[in-house]
Amino acid sequence: MDSDLGEILTRWSVRLAVGCYLGRVLLDVAFGRSGRGMAAKRRLWTAGCVLYLLHVACAFTFFHNWSHADAYRHTAEQTAAATGLNWGGGLYFNYAFTLLWVFDTVRWWLGGLTAPVRSTAYFRLLHAVFAFMMINATIVFGPPIWRWLAPAVLAAFGFAYLARRRTWQRSRKDEALAEPRWNNDD
Repeated sequence: MDSDLGEILTRWSVRLAVGCYLGRVLLDVAFGRSGRGMAAKRRLWTAGCVLYLLHVACAFTFFHNWSHADAYRHTAEQTAAATGLNWGGGLYFNYAFTLLWVFDTVRWWLGGLTAPVRSTAYFRLLHAVFAFMMINATIVFGPPIWRWLAPAVLAAFGFAYLARRRTWQRSRKDEALAEPRWNNDD
């Protein structure tokens, strides 16, 4: 296959995977962890996972000859160019990230639409890992402009989340005030 096509497939599969992840995060911000939008969240999550797996397959096919050593060396070179640290260990984080995304996607399909409504700690940890991996990959492997764009996008999502959280807290407080209070002393 033409190497230009391999590069296009590798780059665009991960860009689309990130787009699916960001779409899922937008739905999380819009609807919270309620049941609303859950089917769309699951579809985006699944599409993102499949596109990410396609990205991994393309990267190993077109850039690393299905060699862990080549992938490690490439990761070390890219990390050194971006940070000055000649270390390819980030590849192991990519392997763990891949397993996490596949595990969570399969769990969501086997557990039904409400499967992702789980502990707050798991939800936050999952998204912290995803945000870290995507920002790190953007800084190490993305074009220079993305190094500035990624933190701006993260900040925008953070502000949107905080604004939405304030709205949720206000609506819960208003609901609590509207409910009749029963006094056991009567």
